[in-house]
Amino acid sequence: MYKLWDEVQLGSMRLRNRTVRSATNEHMSDADGQLTPEWAESQIVFAKNEVGLTISGHFTVEKKQRADEGQPVMDENTDISLLRYAAEETYKNGGRLIIQLSHSGLKAAERVNGRSAMGPDDFTSWQLDELVEKYVNAALICKEAGIDGVQVHCAHGYLLSSFLNPEQNHRTDIYGGSIDRRFELPMRIIKSIRALCGKNFAILVKVDSNSNTPEDFHRLLELAESAGVDGIEVSGTDFNSRARLRSPFYLDRVISAREGISVPVFPVGGVFSLKTAEDVLAAGSPLVSFSRSLICRPDFIKLMKRGVMTESPCLACNSCYTIYRKRYVRCILHDTPDPHLQKLFRSDPSGDVK
Repeated sequence: MYKLWDEVQLGSMRLRNRTVRSATNEHMSDADGQLTPEWAESQIVFAKNEVGLTISGHFTVEKKQRADEGQPVMDENTDISLLRYAAEETYKNGGRLIIQLSHSGLKAAERVNGRSAMGPDDFTSWQLDELVEKYVNAALICKEAGIDGVQVHCAHGYLLSSFLNPEQNHRTDIYGGSIDRRFELPMRIIKSIRALCGKNFAILVKVDSNSNTPEDFHRLLELAESAGVDGIEVSGTDFNSRARLRSPFYLDRVISAREGISVPVFPVGGVFSLKTAEDVLAAGSPLVSFSRSLICRPDFIKLMKRGVMTESPCLACNSCYTIYRKRYVRCILHDTPDPHLQKLFRSDPSGDVK
């Protein structure tokens, strides 16, 4: 049985333990979508608190298709020095850092972008060729900055998720129809990144478990593996409706669909305690993803390892999904509205985050 604090190999990365900070939008870009020092510090804090792998919140590869005012852009204007700083400090503190790449698709905010959102049916074939290039260029920027790899976001209703969803993808060309054809765009992106970034650059993918039939979901995992990914994180489209639920969200779907898949497959959602994390590992998932528990307590992993805290104080209330629109601090349990990241959480004399 997997042990939470054991080292583990994930693609080209050696992780110090099996904990993953799942991609969670930090909402920390400036008004133009460019990185801020606060964003870099928000990644480093997880390494300092002994998270094995940090996956950043999603970066859009298309500036005119941002999901919100705080979503950063990964393109030629990105401040590579901040990426490099985040990578170097993460590694110095024993962690690994992955950048999640996305296109907002139908969830792009017209009030932010000044243009309408675009879904699968709205792209010409040459626009999709350009989109593949944008993903590859974004990955190359990450590699140049010393980032360990990227996660291609194919979940939560964003563009690549919509391509996989037969209810949103009505194309009749090579990008629509069967699950194999609906995966053609992610397949091209992943293979192109691998070809140009090499085998020592980690590539993960995040997929929905409940927007396809069980048969299509198993085939989706097969296709992702055949594309050359190093790991598959499984989420879903219904996590908003699972408020207060404190048990693994998509573990049952992973167990039922992973037969014959050799790359690591692991779910995210509903893990708020040491026992639940160990249950996920006992069910055969080699990694455990955390999100809301780390919004509430960025030091939760470190405190679990020390035996100081085995249950997160997170209320699983989902307020963090919307509270950032009203104040900088996202957790309802955090009482300071201070806009500077280093003051987001009170610290005790030992340096532990409160």
